Amino acid sequence: MPGKKKPTAAEVYKKYDARTNKNMAEHNRAGGSVRQPVRDAASAGRNDLYDRAKFGYRKAVQALKGQPLQDKNGNPTPAAMQFKRWDYPIPKNSGDLAKIKAQAERAKIKYGPKPKGKK
Repeated sequence: MPGKKKPTAAEVYKKYDARTNKNMAEHNRAGGSVRQPVRDAASAGRNDLYDRAKFGYRKAVQALKGQPLQDKNGNPTPAAMQFKRWDYPIPKNSGDLAKIKAQAERAKIKYGPKPKGKK
């Protein structure tokens, strides 16, 4: 008797993404205020890129503190897949997280609010 077919990484992500979108919509309908992720950094505006950088930096720091990035079978955890929702690569280890953190830190400086009084 053949075993169950293992879902592909794309199928796992698609299921995670649909579930997360549904949960975010329910939360927002109940009065919450969850920001939609920036799905495509190439076509995003300055404020969107700043929000993306804030997310990438914050989540990379959280994950570096010990959140697992892969389950016991080697599949990405939700903590890792959330990066893809914001157009970052799915991290596999702390080195990947450090790269995301550094990239996001540079983007926060580049796209962040300008100091008052400067033109």
